[in-house]
Amino acid sequence: MDKTNILITGTGSLIGQAVIKSINKSGIADRVRLIGCDYFPDTVGSFWCESNHLLPDLLKAEEEENWKAKIYEIVEKENIKVVFIGVDFELLYFADIKEDLYERFGCMVIVSDRKVIETGNDKYLTYQFLKENGINAPDTILLDEWNKEEIFLPCIIKPRNGARSRGVELIKDTDTLRNRKDALSGQGFIIQKAIGTMKSEYTCGILYWNGKYADSIILRRTLKEGNTAFAEFCGNTEEKIVSYIRKIGDALTPFGSCNLQLRCDSEGDPYLFEINPRFSGTTYMRALFGYNEVEYVISRALGWDVPDLAPKPGRIYRFYDERLVES
Repeated sequence: MDKTNILITGTGSLIGQAVIKSINKSGIADRVRLIGCDYFPDTVGSFWCESNHLLPDLLKAEEEENWKAKIYEIVEKENIKVVFIGVDFELLYFADIKEDLYERFGCMVIVSDRKVIETGNDKYLTYQFLKENGINAPDTILLDEWNKEEIFLPCIIKPRNGARSRGVELIKDTDTLRNRKDALSGQGFIIQKAIGTMKSEYTCGILYWNGKYADSIILRRTLKEGNTAFAEFCGNTEEKIVSYIRKIGDALTPFGSCNLQLRCDSEGDPYLFEINPRFSGTTYMRALFGYNEVEYVISRALGWDVPDLAPKPGRIYRFYDERLVES
């Protein structure tokens, strides 16, 4: 039986590897051939693919056209039919070429539209999006516009554009806030009201296809070094969160999987603090629960029978692992 070729970018990233592992755990693993690419050779994920390509450095402006040409070359040469993106900074570039790749090669890139990505990438735009759509949002202001009369403590200072808790600080008093404003002025930071605690933090997945809601999953989680170290699925029994993320999804209408991070206040009301308009680092955790969104997306994209997403309650712990690659 001929296999269908799937491209996964970021074979060195947590997201790219989560996509690969989800495919290998799926019921369609024997029907697909995995092709990888990254910006570094010998990534762990590259050893899980049948071939791996090295990409030009997209973070260098002069390499953008070379990067684009390489992607087109891989898609055509390898007869790629579905592309999964494992690197955040690639999202906008793929959003700009996804229609052309489909028209020229029949290759579907699993990426949301530019507006969705821009809203998720900028945490202040995320706040404005929530407010405009009448959805709960933690009070948020630009750090450069803060004054002593406008304050909500405790608060969080963090970059407008950032991920994995980089640059995030919890501030409990006005003097510290003033000092941090002086140090970070002009660098694109926001101040956001601190909601709840780590015990009330959730990472949620919403799945949309062609503008319509397909499914969702809610995981209570604990972070370690910016990534989920522990996740618990309770059967989507958190009714307020179920309703809340559906409102966000219907207003945002992403394509494929979209990750929402939120906390609940003392009343149990959810407040979103981050949108990741892509698959999540917890993608494989979700697959272990029985929510294999990667298999679902591939099946929808290729017109195959769509699997049920029927996760079972439980807990998952993330840990380091090692693997020998013989010379």
